[in-house]
Amino acid sequence: MSYTRVSVFKRSRLSPVDTFTRSREKLPGLKTVVALAGALFLLVWAPAATPAAAPAALCTLKPRQAQLAPETLRGLAHHLRQYPDLAIATTAQRRAARLLLARIRHTTARWRDVTKAAASGFDTHLARRAPGDDAVGYLHAEHRLYSADKRILDPLRPESLIYATESGRRPRLVGAMFSVPRGVLGPTPGGAIDRWHSHIVCRRGDKRGLAPLASGTCPSGSTLTQGSEMLHVWFTSDLRSAFAVHAPVPELCRDGLLTPKACRAGAQRHEM
Repeated sequence: MSYTRVSVFKRSRLSPVDTFTRSREKLPGLKTVVALAGALFLLVWAPAATPAAAPAALCTLKPRQAQLAPETLRGLAHHLRQYPDLAIATTAQRRAARLLLARIRHTTARWRDVTKAAASGFDTHLARRAPGDDAVGYLHAEHRLYSADKRILDPLRPESLIYATESGRRPRLVGAMFSVPRGVLGPTPGGAIDRWHSHIVCRRGDKRGLAPLASGTCPSGSTLTQGSEMLHVWFTSDLRSAFAVHAPVPELCRDGLLTPKACRAGAQRHEM
């Protein structure tokens, strides 16, 4: 199964049910982050002067293959494995991924309050819930200026903040999302830990892609294609779940980022 790579910015929000295992890797202490963040910033987060061009076919599954191999760095969200395999990463890659996570967690802390995020330019508008809708949502609050500034994987300027939304509760910051312009490959300082995913979208000219219709087809005048790359980073307490492709619900529950009520209900969710 293959798709021609034509990237767009719009994100489709659909995701499969997540699974959980107990493999964990502890995150670094504050002193480690302070000591190394400055140097690593120059290596990891400086804007790319000449981004790598995307290949013609980005995501291809072999016959009878349900998921891409663990060492895969990028692909369709529903083809990638939910969690990275830390065992195949080198010591340097694990260190880079830990520092990237710590840096993002530190720089986004000022937006824990969703009203402050809105004041900073993030779109925190919530869609109206239908009566009786108690599902957990994951608001991707986009900053349009950051999305257009061509800075790549910059913890100071995430393209979107991710808030868990539950009925009757203020949105809670649980992660961030980074994206790259169409035709650009996202950098992977952590190797196969920080994997970039994309979605199938409907594209019309130079406009942003939209999620396909319920039938899986596109409206007249638009083309079904593969969207641009994005990276989710979750503020959980272990490295493995922090770089899950979709919301790592069991770990979000474990770390108190979702309410006990939502966790008891299985944290049924939709992404917004």
